[in-house]
Amino acid sequence: MENPKRLSGDRVVYSFSPQHPPALVIKSGDIVEVETRDAYDRQFRENPDIERYLRERGSRATNPATGPIFVEDVIPGDGLDIMIEKIGLGPTGYVAAVPGIGVLGDTNIVPRISHFQVRHDGLWYEGRLRLPLRPMVGVIGVAPASGSIPCLQLGYHGGNLDFNDVAEGTTFHFPVSAQGGLLAIGDVHASMGFCEVHSGVNIDATVRLRIERVPSAGWKKPWFETAQEVMTFGVEDQLDDAIREATLGMVTLLQQRLRVSYTEAIILAGAQVDIRLGQAAKFGVKVSAYAAFPKSAFV
Repeated sequence: MENPKRLSGDRVVYSFSPQHPPALVIKSGDIVEVETRDAYDRQFRENPDIERYLRERGSRATNPATGPIFVEDVIPGDGLDIMIEKIGLGPTGYVAAVPGIGVLGDTNIVPRISHFQVRHDGLWYEGRLRLPLRPMVGVIGVAPASGSIPCLQLGYHGGNLDFNDVAEGTTFHFPVSAQGGLLAIGDVHASMGFCEVHSGVNIDATVRLRIERVPSAGWKKPWFETAQEVMTFGVEDQLDDAIREATLGMVTLLQQRLRVSYTEAIILAGAQVDIRLGQAAKFGVKVSAYAAFPKSAFV
């Protein structure tokens, strides 16, 4: 296997912006191994005092993303294919039980840090309960054409997507809005429930990516594919709107890829599209939904 380029977890940003200087410059087709920090920026590794965090949380940024990565010759209007080849997890992760976030954030949550150990046979909750390992990437995205979007937020540039299918073997297809793309990635979880009803198991990680330019891709919004499915997504303030945008994105993709009419694409969507909930953690971010269609239809 070719030698990958490496990007240290010391090079992080807390927003997606075309103003950030590149942390790494690569060529199309390069493989990059990216070290990522946990969502709380290693605060609880250095000081597990959650009460102190609650007092200070308004003054500290979260969801650091390693990068940005500048891809030579990539210009607005191109696409970037980002293949997640491998997610290597650190030895220990944690969930922060924090009042005010998650689906049940308005209930009586007692602040607490609970640790999980990554072992060869699974994910162990405080050494006494074994769960399956389900490594996934929470934050992945490219810079917008202008302005700055916090890594905590999600949108059609990517960002804090927190969707379980952003995992090993997934290829993301991003439309490029800024020179070089300026890809950044972070917020890996050892496991996370769909919709992130509270928080996934936050953990440091190393993610191996293969990054390729798609000249003049012409994509309006990102989409991605796993081994079994192609997916589009919607990110909006309301879930109904997110579902509509995800479905419209899939109908458009079916038209383009299968060369069918708009009505035929709707018929195919009715026959096979699954709608899945995405981000629903309710901590001041938008909500998302995904439309999935079997990849076998495109062969």
